[in-house]
Amino acid sequence: MKKIYLIACSLLALFSFAQQAVSFEDNEGFTAGNINGQGAWISTPTGGNPENVMNQIICTDVATDGSSALKIVRESIYGVQSEPIIGGFYNLIIPLTSTNFSASFDINMSQLNGSVFGFQGVDNINEKTVVRVDFEKTGAIKVLNKDPNVQNMVSTPGIWSPNVWYRFKIVGTAMETRYYLNDTLIYTEPISGTLAMDQLRFVHNNGLGTAYVDNIKINDELVLSVKETKVNAKTLTLYPNPVMDVLHIKSKEKANKVEIYDGSGRKIPADLDGDQINVKNLNPGNYIITIETKEGKTTEKVIKK
Repeated sequence: MKKIYLIACSLLALFSFAQQAVSFEDNEGFTAGNINGQGAWISTPTGGNPENVMNQIICTDVATDGSSALKIVRESIYGVQSEPIIGGFYNLIIPLTSTNFSASFDINMSQLNGSVFGFQGVDNINEKTVVRVDFEKTGAIKVLNKDPNVQNMVSTPGIWSPNVWYRFKIVGTAMETRYYLNDTLIYTEPISGTLAMDQLRFVHNNGLGTAYVDNIKINDELVLSVKETKVNAKTLTLYPNPVMDVLHIKSKEKANKVEIYDGSGRKIPADLDGDQINVKNLNPGNYIITIETKEGKTTEKVIKK
Protein backbone atom coordinates (compact mmCIF):
# COMPACT_ATOMS: atom_id res chain seq x y z
CA MET A 1 0.00 0.00 0.00
CA LYS A 2 2.83 2.41 0.88
CA LYS A 3 4.50 1.74 -2.48
CA ILE A 4 1.25 2.44 -4.37
CA TYR A 5 0.79 5.68 -2.40
CA LEU A 6 4.31 6.85 -3.26
CA ILE A 7 3.78 6.10 -6.96
CA ALA A 8 0.49 8.00 -6.92
CA CYS A 9 2.16 11.00 -5.26
CA SER A 10 4.96 10.94 -7.83
CA LEU A 11 2.49 10.88 -10.72
CA LEU A 12 0.51 13.71 -9.17
CA ALA A 13 3.66 15.80 -8.79
CA LEU A 14 4.64 15.13 -12.40
CA PHE A 15 1.13 16.06 -13.59
CA SER A 16 1.26 19.26 -11.54
CA PHE A 17 4.54 20.24 -13.16
CA ALA A 18 3.22 19.36 -16.62
CA GLN A 19 0.19 21.61 -16.25
CA GLN A 20 1.19 25.12 -15.29
CA ALA A 21 -0.48 28.51 -15.04
CA VAL A 22 1.22 31.88 -14.59
CA SER A 23 -0.65 35.13 -13.95
CA PHE A 24 2.14 37.04 -12.12
CA GLU A 25 0.07 37.38 -8.92
CA ASP A 26 1.21 37.78 -5.32
CA ASN A 27 -0.18 34.36 -4.39
CA GLU A 28 2.12 32.83 -7.01
CA GLY A 29 5.16 34.41 -5.39
CA PHE A 30 5.55 37.36 -7.75
CA THR A 31 6.08 40.98 -6.74
CA ALA A 32 5.89 44.21 -8.71
CA GLY A 33 9.19 45.10 -10.40
CA ASN A 34 11.89 43.50 -12.53
CA ILE A 35 10.92 40.01 -13.76
CA ASN A 36 14.54 38.85 -13.68
CA GLY A 37 15.11 36.29 -10.91
CA GLN A 38 11.46 35.91 -9.93
CA GLY A 39 10.71 32.20 -9.77
CA ALA A 40 11.96 30.50 -12.93
CA TRP A 41 11.95 33.77 -14.89
CA ILE A 42 14.88 35.77 -16.22
CA SER A 43 15.08 38.78 -18.51
CA THR A 44 17.22 38.78 -21.64
CA PRO A 45 20.94 38.16 -20.91
CA THR A 46 23.15 41.01 -22.13
CA GLY A 47 26.55 39.34 -22.27
CA GLY A 48 27.89 42.27 -20.26
CA ASN A 49 27.17 44.31 -17.16
CA PRO A 50 24.41 44.25 -15.98
CA GLU A 51 24.01 40.58 -16.83
CA ASN A 52 20.33 40.97 -17.79
CA VAL A 53 18.19 43.80 -19.14
CA MET A 54 16.44 45.81 -16.42
CA ASN A 55 13.06 47.10 -17.59
CA GLN A 56 10.95 44.04 -18.29
CA ILE A 57 8.65 44.17 -15.28
CA ILE A 58 5.61 42.84 -13.46
CA CYS A 59 3.08 45.65 -13.04
CA THR A 60 -0.56 46.35 -12.26
CA ASP A 61 -1.26 48.64 -15.25
CA VAL A 62 -3.68 46.16 -16.88
CA ALA A 63 -4.40 42.44 -16.52
CA THR A 64 -6.82 39.74 -17.67
CA ASP A 65 -6.40 37.25 -14.80
CA GLY A 66 -5.99 38.90 -11.41
CA SER A 67 -4.38 42.33 -11.11
CA SER A 68 -0.84 41.87 -12.48
CA ALA A 69 0.77 41.22 -15.88
CA LEU A 70 4.23 41.08 -17.46
CA LYS A 71 5.11 44.34 -19.19
CA ILE A 72 7.74 44.16 -21.94
CA VAL A 73 9.04 47.51 -23.13
CA ARG A 74 11.99 49.18 -24.83
CA GLU A 75 15.39 49.18 -23.14
CA SER A 76 16.62 52.70 -23.81
CA ILE A 77 20.35 51.92 -23.73
CA TYR A 78 20.02 49.46 -26.63
CA GLY A 79 18.97 50.07 -30.23
CA VAL A 80 16.34 48.32 -32.30
CA GLN A 81 17.30 44.67 -32.75
CA SER A 82 17.15 42.63 -35.96
CA GLU A 83 15.09 39.93 -34.18
CA PRO A 84 12.71 39.94 -31.19
CA ILE A 85 15.10 38.96 -28.38
CA ILE A 86 14.40 41.36 -25.47
CA GLY A 87 11.82 40.43 -22.85
CA GLY A 88 10.95 37.83 -20.20
CA PHE A 89 12.16 34.21 -20.46
CA TYR A 90 10.42 31.39 -18.55
CA ASN A 91 12.76 28.45 -17.79
CA LEU A 92 10.69 25.26 -17.70
CA ILE A 93 11.39 22.71 -14.98
CA ILE A 94 10.25 19.92 -17.29
CA PRO A 95 10.77 20.58 -21.03
CA LEU A 96 7.76 20.46 -23.34
CA THR A 97 7.73 17.92 -26.15
CA SER A 98 6.87 19.44 -29.51
CA THR A 99 4.57 16.53 -30.38
CA ASN A 100 2.44 16.76 -27.22
CA PHE A 101 2.00 20.20 -25.66
CA SER A 102 -0.13 23.30 -25.50
CA ALA A 103 0.87 26.85 -24.57
CA SER A 104 -1.54 29.78 -24.45
CA PHE A 105 -1.42 33.37 -23.25
CA ASP A 106 -3.16 36.74 -23.39
CA ILE A 107 -1.33 39.61 -25.08
CA ASN A 108 -2.10 43.31 -25.55
CA MET A 109 0.17 45.55 -27.68
CA SER A 110 0.08 49.33 -27.57
CA GLN A 111 0.77 50.47 -31.13
CA LEU A 112 1.45 49.71 -34.76
CA ASN A 113 4.65 50.86 -36.49
CA GLY A 114 6.67 50.21 -33.36
CA SER A 115 8.15 47.00 -32.01
CA VAL A 116 7.76 43.53 -33.42
CA PHE A 117 6.43 41.54 -30.46
CA GLY A 118 6.58 37.78 -30.24
CA PHE A 119 6.48 34.43 -28.49
CA GLN A 120 9.07 31.69 -28.86
CA GLY A 121 9.50 28.15 -27.56
CA VAL A 122 13.22 27.38 -27.52
CA ASP A 123 15.45 24.32 -27.18
CA ASN A 124 18.45 25.97 -25.53
CA ILE A 125 20.58 22.83 -25.40
CA ASN A 126 20.54 22.44 -29.18
CA GLU A 127 20.07 26.18 -29.85
CA LYS A 128 16.87 25.65 -31.85
CA THR A 129 13.63 27.60 -32.01
CA VAL A 130 10.81 25.07 -31.88
CA VAL A 131 7.80 27.39 -32.20
CA ARG A 132 7.63 31.11 -32.88
CA VAL A 133 4.99 33.73 -33.61
CA ASP A 134 5.71 37.37 -34.49
CA PHE A 135 3.13 40.13 -34.09
CA GLU A 136 4.48 42.37 -36.84
CA LYS A 137 4.41 46.16 -36.53
CA THR A 138 2.10 46.24 -39.59
CA GLY A 139 -0.62 44.28 -37.74
CA ALA A 140 0.22 41.01 -39.52
CA ILE A 141 0.80 37.79 -37.58
CA LYS A 142 3.55 35.46 -38.82
CA VAL A 143 4.74 32.06 -37.62
CA LEU A 144 7.95 30.11 -38.08
CA ASN A 145 7.99 27.64 -40.95
CA LYS A 146 10.30 24.87 -39.69
CA ASP A 147 11.03 23.25 -43.05
CA PRO A 148 14.58 21.86 -42.53
CA ASN A 149 15.70 23.37 -45.83
CA VAL A 150 13.99 26.77 -45.56
CA GLN A 151 13.23 28.18 -42.11
CA ASN A 152 11.41 31.48 -42.47
CA MET A 153 8.50 33.49 -41.10
CA VAL A 154 5.30 32.97 -43.07
CA SER A 155 2.09 35.00 -43.07
CA THR A 156 -1.20 33.78 -41.55
CA PRO A 157 -4.75 35.11 -41.86
CA GLY A 158 -4.39 36.51 -38.35
CA ILE A 159 -4.22 40.28 -37.77
CA TRP A 160 -4.00 42.38 -34.61
CA SER A 161 -4.90 45.92 -33.57
CA PRO A 162 -3.48 48.13 -30.79
CA ASN A 163 -4.82 48.10 -27.23
CA VAL A 164 -6.88 44.93 -27.70
CA TRP A 165 -6.41 41.77 -25.66
CA TYR A 166 -5.88 38.63 -27.74
CA ARG A 167 -5.76 35.00 -26.68
CA PHE A 168 -3.05 33.09 -28.53
CA LYS A 169 -2.59 29.34 -28.36
CA ILE A 170 -0.15 26.84 -29.87
CA VAL A 171 -0.87 23.11 -29.77
CA GLY A 172 1.59 20.40 -30.76
CA THR A 173 0.39 16.89 -31.63
CA ALA A 174 2.03 13.84 -33.15
CA MET A 175 0.83 14.99 -36.58
CA GLU A 176 0.99 18.80 -36.62
CA THR A 177 1.50 22.10 -34.83
CA ARG A 178 -1.55 24.38 -34.71
CA TYR A 179 -1.65 28.11 -34.06
CA TYR A 180 -4.87 29.78 -32.81
CA LEU A 181 -5.92 33.41 -32.43
CA ASN A 182 -8.96 33.83 -30.15
CA ASP A 183 -9.65 30.08 -30.61
CA THR A 184 -9.67 30.45 -34.40
CA LEU A 185 -7.17 28.24 -36.22
CA ILE A 186 -4.89 30.47 -38.31
CA TYR A 187 -2.01 28.16 -39.25
CA THR A 188 -1.17 24.44 -39.31
CA GLU A 189 2.23 22.90 -39.91
CA PRO A 190 3.12 19.19 -40.26
CA ILE A 191 5.50 17.79 -37.65
CA SER A 192 8.97 17.17 -39.08
CA GLY A 193 10.55 15.77 -35.91
CA THR A 194 10.33 15.67 -32.13
CA LEU A 195 12.02 18.51 -30.25
CA ALA A 196 12.04 19.68 -26.65
CA MET A 197 11.38 23.21 -25.39
CA ASP A 198 13.04 24.19 -22.13
CA GLN A 199 12.35 27.93 -22.31
CA LEU A 200 9.39 30.12 -23.32
CA ARG A 201 10.15 33.69 -24.38
CA PHE A 202 7.87 36.74 -24.53
CA VAL A 203 9.91 39.26 -26.46
CA HIS A 204 10.17 42.32 -28.73
CA ASN A 205 12.84 43.83 -30.96
CA ASN A 206 13.27 46.94 -28.80
CA GLY A 207 11.31 49.34 -30.97
CA LEU A 208 8.58 51.66 -29.75
CA GLY A 209 5.53 50.52 -27.81
CA THR A 210 4.62 48.24 -24.94
CA ALA A 211 3.10 44.77 -24.68
CA TYR A 212 1.39 43.15 -21.71
CA VAL A 213 1.32 39.36 -21.26
CA ASP A 214 -0.95 37.54 -18.82
CA ASN A 215 -2.82 34.29 -18.08
CA ILE A 216 -0.15 31.91 -19.40
CA LYS A 217 -1.26 28.28 -19.42
CA ILE A 218 0.87 25.26 -20.29
CA ASN A 219 -0.54 21.84 -21.21
CA ASP A 220 -3.99 23.01 -20.14
CA GLU A 221 -5.84 22.29 -23.40
CA LEU A 222 -4.43 19.02 -24.70
CA VAL A 223 -7.64 16.98 -24.37
CA LEU A 224 -9.65 19.60 -26.26
CA SER A 225 -7.06 19.95 -28.98
CA VAL A 226 -6.84 16.23 -29.73
CA LYS A 227 -10.55 16.25 -30.64
CA GLU A 228 -10.14 19.05 -33.16
CA THR A 229 -9.63 18.40 -36.87
CA LYS A 230 -9.05 20.70 -39.80
CA VAL A 231 -10.91 20.39 -43.06
CA ASN A 232 -8.58 19.94 -46.01
CA ALA A 233 -8.51 23.25 -47.85
CA LYS A 234 -9.23 21.45 -51.13
CA THR A 235 -12.63 20.23 -49.84
CA LEU A 236 -13.94 23.69 -48.92
CA THR A 237 -13.62 27.04 -50.65
CA LEU A 238 -15.20 30.46 -50.23
CA TYR A 239 -16.01 32.70 -53.18
CA PRO A 240 -15.99 35.41 -54.38
CA ASN A 241 -13.08 36.86 -52.43
CA PRO A 242 -13.03 39.89 -52.20
CA VAL A 243 -16.80 39.84 -51.63
CA MET A 244 -19.49 42.51 -51.80
CA ASP A 245 -22.77 41.02 -50.50
CA VAL A 246 -22.95 37.21 -50.42
CA LEU A 247 -20.14 34.74 -49.75
CA HIS A 248 -20.66 31.24 -51.19
CA ILE A 249 -19.39 28.03 -49.59
CA LYS A 250 -18.30 25.21 -51.88
CA SER A 251 -17.92 22.04 -49.84
CA LYS A 252 -18.64 18.30 -49.97
CA GLU A 253 -20.16 18.56 -46.51
CA LYS A 254 -22.88 20.86 -45.21
CA ALA A 255 -21.72 23.89 -43.26
CA ASN A 256 -23.18 23.59 -39.76
CA LYS A 257 -21.72 26.70 -38.17
CA VAL A 258 -19.96 29.88 -39.24
CA GLU A 259 -17.99 32.37 -37.13
CA ILE A 260 -16.72 35.76 -38.30
CA TYR A 261 -14.00 37.84 -36.59
CA ASP A 262 -12.95 41.37 -37.47
CA GLY A 263 -9.43 42.83 -37.37
CA SER A 264 -9.59 43.44 -33.61
CA GLY A 265 -10.54 39.83 -32.90
CA ARG A 266 -14.16 40.75 -32.12
CA LYS A 267 -16.72 38.08 -32.99
CA ILE A 268 -19.46 39.31 -35.34
CA PRO A 269 -22.87 37.64 -35.79
CA ALA A 270 -22.87 35.44 -38.90
CA ASP A 271 -25.91 35.00 -41.16
CA LEU A 272 -25.63 31.48 -42.63
CA ASP A 273 -28.30 30.33 -45.10
CA GLY A 274 -27.47 26.93 -46.55
CA ASP A 275 -24.23 27.40 -48.47
CA GLN A 276 -24.34 31.21 -48.38
CA ILE A 277 -23.11 33.80 -45.86
CA ASN A 278 -24.68 37.25 -45.98
CA VAL A 279 -21.89 39.81 -45.44
CA LYS A 280 -23.69 42.83 -46.88
CA ASN A 281 -23.77 44.64 -43.54
CA LEU A 282 -20.05 44.16 -42.78
CA ASN A 283 -17.81 47.20 -43.03
CA PRO A 284 -15.09 47.05 -45.71
CA GLY A 285 -11.93 45.39 -44.44
CA ASN A 286 -10.28 42.07 -43.60
CA TYR A 287 -12.11 39.30 -41.74
CA ILE A 288 -11.37 35.79 -40.54
CA ILE A 289 -14.16 33.29 -41.19
CA THR A 290 -14.32 29.81 -39.66
CA ILE A 291 -16.65 27.21 -41.17
CA GLU A 292 -17.51 24.01 -39.30
CA THR A 293 -18.69 20.82 -41.02
CA LYS A 294 -18.94 17.27 -39.70
CA GLU A 295 -15.35 16.74 -40.90
CA GLY A 296 -13.99 19.59 -38.77
CA LYS A 297 -13.17 23.27 -39.13
CA THR A 298 -11.42 25.38 -41.72
CA THR A 299 -10.44 29.04 -41.47
CA GLU A 300 -10.10 31.52 -44.30
CA LYS A 301 -9.19 35.20 -44.60
CA VAL A 302 -11.85 37.16 -46.51
CA ILE A 303 -11.80 40.73 -47.79
CA LYS A 304 -15.07 42.68 -47.71
CA LYS A 305 -15.24 45.36 -50.41
